Amino acid sequence: MYTLLGLIGAAVCVFSLLSSIYFIRKQQHKVLDKNTSMTTVKHPVISNPIVLAYFALPVLIILGAIIWTLFLR
Repeated sequence: MYTLLGLIGAAVCVFSLLSSIYFIRKQQHKVLDKNTSMTTVKHPVISNPIVLAYFALPVLIILGAIIWTLFLR
């Protein structure tokens, strides 16, 4: 049961990450904001907080699950 939920969660995270990267690259050459810093222009994926959240959220969920199981023993 938990394995299936973990696989579904991982699939959703991977799909969301890939779709975000697709849309970032699609709109990379459009001028949407003229006040954007040069760091964001040079590193659109790393400087994007939403993409960083896609990386951080599964790690935090796994760490929370490990801590939870350790305290339930």
